[in-house]
Amino acid sequence: MVEKGEEEVVSLDNIADGMSEMRPDKKKDNKDIDANGKKTKQKLKKSVVALLVFSIVLVLGVVSYVTIVFGNIPFVIKWRNIWIETAMTTDQHKWLATWFFPDWLIDDVMSGQVDIKDISVTDIYGNKSSDVLGQEHLVEGEKDKFGNTVFANDLEENIVILEIKKSNFTGKLVLVDDPSRVFLGATDYKGSRGEFICDYLEKENAVVGVNASGFIDKGGVSLGGDIAGQCVSKGEYWGRYDSRYTLVGFDKKDRLVVGGIEDWKEYNIRDGFQYKPTLILDGKKVVEDSAGWGLQPRTVVGQCKNGVVLLLVIDGRQVGYSIGATMEDCADILLQYGAVTAGACDGGSSSVIGYDGEVINKPCARDMPTGRYLPNAWLVARKDKDTKEDKK
Repeated sequence: MVEKGEEEVVSLDNIADGMSEMRPDKKKDNKDIDANGKKTKQKLKKSVVALLVFSIVLVLGVVSYVTIVFGNIPFVIKWRNIWIETAMTTDQHKWLATWFFPDWLIDDVMSGQVDIKDISVTDIYGNKSSDVLGQEHLVEGEKDKFGNTVFANDLEENIVILEIKKSNFTGKLVLVDDPSRVFLGATDYKGSRGEFICDYLEKENAVVGVNASGFIDKGGVSLGGDIAGQCVSKGEYWGRYDSRYTLVGFDKKDRLVVGGIEDWKEYNIRDGFQYKPTLILDGKKVVEDSAGWGLQPRTVVGQCKNGVVLLLVIDGRQVGYSIGATMEDCADILLQYGAVTAGACDGGSSSVIGYDGEVINKPCARDMPTGRYLPNAWLVARKDKDTKEDKK
């Protein structure tokens, strides 16, 4: 008989336990499979929904684009054209039109830009009233007869400044009693850079000033040293006549003259510059709606039959404060105050108004809160010094 050694005797129970550990847990596996299946289905549903949403958005986008570009809905056409006009009348934001609209559409829209060359000389019959601006009845902070707030009623300087507020823009309107006080001041750094509006006020002893000419902005540096078109200030001519622009200036009888005039000496122009468009001729506005010029900050000069000069500056490009005005908006404001002649100055980031040494509007140039460098500016001489002979 062979004796058993000390080896361990493996019992049937131990073998059963081992087998049970090796046997897979079918219930657990089934749960995992169900969970993974649900996750896969959920992901698939999300993917399908996302694809469906994307497809709907894409289709709507295509339909909207086609409607905007090729549609014949008046409301759509109006605001599409204003969008294109606004973008194309800026120096640095034309891409807002060129990136989204075909060239043929942009060309078609911009071909409707109003540019009238008709000549008009304001027929002044003279100031018969000692209070031509009606300052006796105006109170600062209160409304005038047209519902605009009186910002300043300067009795010493005989000027009135009104705050103009409409649904989509805010601005300032200056009324000047005597047109002989209005003249054009030019930069001392021609060909190099312009000057700020407050610099013009100080050096020319002026009480009010607004921007005038546009300038060629080489490299987008906004130095304002290269004037667009031609101007004359205190008898000194600067720039080169450009037939694309119209004259806006005062003759030696202090009458506002506008139009496509090449020989300024023939019309005895004492101070003037070139820009466009003309807004009012012989008491009638010659622009409608945007007139091809979009919504922008604006600067406009006009004159009434009694000689009173109107200087209008509208802020723009500032959502929540002031978007900008159309040319017709500006014409309507000036007509309300009696203008019979009016022409546009440079607008956009250049639109600025200074009063008594301070900027009183909100120029849209963020890096220049007091306005850009300007090649020249319309100025109103103070009454405490006789500058009439100097500027003539």
